[in-house]
Amino acid sequence: MEPPIYGMGRPKSTYAFYFVKIRSFEDPQLREKFMDAQNKFEKEIQARSKIIEAVRAKKMERSTIISELKPLTAQNKRYNEVVAEKLKEMELPQNRLGMFLKNDDMQAQRAGFCSSVEELEQTIKMSNDRIAHKSISLREEKCLANEIKNLEKNISKVIYNSTIRAKLQDTVDGNEIRQDQVRIIDGTRKEQQAVRSKIKGLEDELRVVDTEIASIQEDLDAATARKDKAYESLVELRTVHDAKNASLIENCCVLDKARDYASRRLVAELGALHEAEVDKFMAQWCNSKAFREDYEKRTISSLIVRQLDRDGRMRIPDY
Repeated sequence: MEPPIYGMGRPKSTYAFYFVKIRSFEDPQLREKFMDAQNKFEKEIQARSKIIEAVRAKKMERSTIISELKPLTAQNKRYNEVVAEKLKEMELPQNRLGMFLKNDDMQAQRAGFCSSVEELEQTIKMSNDRIAHKSISLREEKCLANEIKNLEKNISKVIYNSTIRAKLQDTVDGNEIRQDQVRIIDGTRKEQQAVRSKIKGLEDELRVVDTEIASIQEDLDAATARKDKAYESLVELRTVHDAKNASLIENCCVLDKARDYASRRLVAELGALHEAEVDKFMAQWCNSKAFREDYEKRTISSLIVRQLDRDGRMRIPDY
């Protein structure tokens, strides 16, 4: 301490407190097991990372196939719509003809006249022949005469229906528009067949990729289980290590508190902490052989480095 300078007041007092230091203890066998577990855990992480990269690559391949498949599927749908529309256009005249024929027959049955000019003329001729050549009563002859008049009145309507029927039949049987529609349908189906072939190829590739992803996913699940098991072993060894060094952790907390008191110049609190820790150490030292042996194991390496004996005295060199 420097000599006091007169006129400047008395120097501040200096206090020294010595705390027991608990050193770490490393069990060589435990350390070897811990290093083996650490290496195994790192290897399992690396193996799992490679499998994850393989899964990611396959999923990228799957996304590429799906991106190629989507426009082809939409195109195939448009082809279906075109074919359905053209078939509907072709079926429309056929439906009209069927409805016309059905209505024409129903009207003919209700009105009692024929559905064609030939049939009407044949019916009139047969009625006239019955009147001319058959011996019938006057009443029947009048009835036949009235039927012939009614049939002759409907000639114009029968001719009109026959004309409409012929036109619709021509529309159904074939014309340039219908042939164009058939050509469009055939061309569309050929193009659609090429698209469907591409779709089938891509769907086959997609199924193969999905199978590979499922297989790799199983490998990933197994690798994850191995990694988790290795981590559990590592945690168990770390727990054993921490349990063996619990006194070290507690001592570090005490020393940190002492440094905090010293930095804030809390002499009374620091003294009380020092006294409590010394009393605690001496009580454990005197009452527990296991504590003494554990403390000696922790300090032996430090004593050897400083060339001290087990009791802390300077080692006498051997000459």
